[in-house]
Amino acid sequence: MKLNIAAAPPTTLSVSRSCARCGTGFRAFKREYICPTCRKPRGRTYKPATNQLSFREKQIVTLIRQAKANKEIAYELCLSEGTVKEYLYRIFRKQNVSSRTELAIRSYQESLGPVAQA
Repeated sequence: MKLNIAAAPPTTLSVSRSCARCGTGFRAFKREYICPTCRKPRGRTYKPATNQLSFREKQIVTLIRQAKANKEIAYELCLSEGTVKEYLYRIFRKQNVSSRTELAIRSYQESLGPVAQA
């Protein structure tokens, strides 16, 4: 036995709302709180790439020159080891090096940062 039940078309109730971002009025369906204009992705603005090291990156290079391990660098700078690894990855890309030793040698040659004497 086959039941032939015709599904009723869903009723779309629209509500007049004001956009949560810009405040303009729009017709909303269900749980929409942002108008279609604000929902469109905006073009990204990219900062130009720079090979200059930030202050924190220079601190890490200085500690690398002192042959410190990631754990020691993390302890001295109050960072996690993962954060130190991320900084090292960024520094390696900026300086176009592939190892800590190569980074230390290049930093001595280019004088990236003064060696802090303890």
